[in-house]
Amino acid sequence: MKICLINPPTTDPSERNVYFPMALLTLGGVLKKMEVEADLWDFDLFFKRSGNLTEAAFGKILRAGVLGSGTDLFAISSICSNFPMAIYIAKQIKEFKPNAYVVMGGAQPSSVPQETLERFPFIDMVVAGEGEVTLRRLIEVEFDPSKFEGIPGLFYRENGGIKINPKRELVPDMDDLPLPDYSLINFSDYIEAQHGRFMPCLEVGRGCPFHCTFCSTSLMWEKDFRVKSSRRIVEEMNLLNRDHGFSDFNFIHDNFTTSRKFVLDFCDYLEKSGTQQFRWSVSSRTDCIDTRRLQTTHQVGLRGLFFGIETGSAKMQAVIKKNLDFNHFEPIIQEGNRLGIGSTTAFILGFPEEDVDDMDATFLRALHYRLVGTERVFFSKLAALTGTSLYRDNLGKFGEMSQTSTINPQNYGIQYVRDIIRDYPSLFSSFYHVPHEKFSADYLVRFVEFANLAVNGNPKFVSRVLETLEWTPTQLFKRWDQWAEAGSILYCDYRQYSPELFREDFGRFMEAEFFSRIKSRDSFSKWEILGNRRDLSSIPGAQFQAVNNPSSQNHPN
Repeated sequence: MKICLINPPTTDPSERNVYFPMALLTLGGVLKKMEVEADLWDFDLFFKRSGNLTEAAFGKILRAGVLGSGTDLFAISSICSNFPMAIYIAKQIKEFKPNAYVVMGGAQPSSVPQETLERFPFIDMVVAGEGEVTLRRLIEVEFDPSKFEGIPGLFYRENGGIKINPKRELVPDMDDLPLPDYSLINFSDYIEAQHGRFMPCLEVGRGCPFHCTFCSTSLMWEKDFRVKSSRRIVEEMNLLNRDHGFSDFNFIHDNFTTSRKFVLDFCDYLEKSGTQQFRWSVSSRTDCIDTRRLQTTHQVGLRGLFFGIETGSAKMQAVIKKNLDFNHFEPIIQEGNRLGIGSTTAFILGFPEEDVDDMDATFLRALHYRLVGTERVFFSKLAALTGTSLYRDNLGKFGEMSQTSTINPQNYGIQYVRDIIRDYPSLFSSFYHVPHEKFSADYLVRFVEFANLAVNGNPKFVSRVLETLEWTPTQLFKRWDQWAEAGSILYCDYRQYSPELFREDFGRFMEAEFFSRIKSRDSFSKWEILGNRRDLSSIPGAQFQAVNNPSSQNHPN
């Protein structure tokens, strides 16, 4: 028996990171332990290295691979952003090899298993939930459909219908999972694709006990926080260090710091095992870490933290059930900055309940965090992930496809992919605009891109502009957007438009919109005006009509 494991293309070739196939490597560990031959096709890496291909060119490559694979078993792992391409690849496999058996798994198929089989007859099975134990059982019965009954976690075809087996329980002990089979990949390919910036991912646990309305984590992991033991995590770090020379690791866990006891035990184990030379990054909530724990973790290698803040509005924190206390976070940023722990903060714009004041609050809080030490801030447009409460509240309302930078170009370069996204919005909801009374999809996309450029590309200057001119972020954006449109500046083309270019253009924008109106030979330079709080009315020629408060008028749609 041989199984081909497939990672569909996820990230655009111009983006920095490759979507590392951690889940497939763990499944590969199952196959290795059971002495089953396997190949891993990482199309995300392929597209990252080769750039976008035409449908015909990709079809030739895929056909050659399928026909030359030496197997009829193909397993595709999918998340929401690569689900359309996963479906397309499954369809092509069946066309090239009609007798092939196509299995889908991963977070996205797990949230819509029955619907996936109902809509796409070329998919034979969906493995819902954690797949490691399920895969082992399928191998034990040699993928014989007559023996599928009773194997938890399976949705499969039987006698012209769809058979639904009982739910698969979560793996109680994460240490029972096999070691990933890194022999299925070539690390040098990932290092080259990311221009030397590659850091291997290491899955250290699963699950988050919180209840955010927009997050799909709880659907896959059922709010059950689990971690591998300290011994097992260090074993995997040592393995990657010994065999591949890595000493920096990106820990994969939705909220690694949930348990204070576990974090302290882990730090103690690292210290006693003498592995403080390793450096690692984790995801955390701002209310699941404090300055004391920062110091402790830093001593044994913590060098990076990712925080999902989502919104800078206290009102919206309650609405989305994130419920973060903003006052708790700034000391963490500052202490982390002092220690040399880089932090990334993420924000989401476009929640249906969000208004102009909430948008401004989110922008300003992100800008403030950037100025007090956050290494990177990024904004994204809200996406409704299948199965979440946000998704359920908007089911049947998805009508406008969301042309955002998170949708990779391959998805829209293949007619079949465009068609299925259009025909089945309930399956591909993350590709749709979440309906909003105040903001169109186009407005949100442009504001998100402006926010990313402004907060990351020129935070000090932008902050001075807002303070000195007493504009809100949405007012500044409105003027910038009008100026950019008049000058045919395509700042939303993230593949071509860089932060460096934004800094240059933003300076020209301020020259045109503000400094050109100053006719005084005032001894202060224009840059000093923005660096110092002054009464602008005292500067001859500086008076100009202020932007009306967007909250009292309709936003551009």
